[in-house]
Amino acid sequence: MEQPVSAAVGAVAGVGTDVLVEKLAPRHRTLALAAGLVTAAAIYPIARRRRSFGGPLLREVAGLVAAGAVASMAAQERSTRTRNLVAAGWAAHAAFDMLHDPGRDSAIPSWYPAMCAGYDLAVAGRLVTA
Repeated sequence: MEQPVSAAVGAVAGVGTDVLVEKLAPRHRTLALAAGLVTAAAIYPIARRRRSFGGPLLREVAGLVAAGAVASMAAQERSTRTRNLVAAGWAAHAAFDMLHDPGRDSAIPSWYPAMCAGYDLAVAGRLVTA
C-alpha cells in the first residue's frame, strides 16, 4: 500500500514542478528539468552512509554521469529532440528507482523510490506531450 501512495504523491509533485517551471521560465523549461534530473540522480549517492565503492554506488554514479550528459546536451541545444531526450532520461530514472538495490549503507527510506518514480514519470510524460 505504501508504494502506490508514494508514487501518486510523487506524480502530483512532478506535475506541480513542471507547471511551475512552465510559468516561471517557459523558454528554459527543458534545461531546468534537465538540471532537475541531475539533482534527482545525485540523491542516491549523496544518501550513502559509507562511500564504499561497490556495486550500488557504481550504478548510482553511472546514473549521475548519464544525467549530467543529458543536461549538457540540453544546455547546448533547444529542440524537440533534446526535450524528448530529457524525457527519456526522466523515464530511465524511474526505472532506476524501481529496480535499484541501494544496499545496506543507503539512507534512502523505503517509500522514496516509488515516490521518485512517480515524479519522474509525471515529468517525462509532460515533456513528451507538451
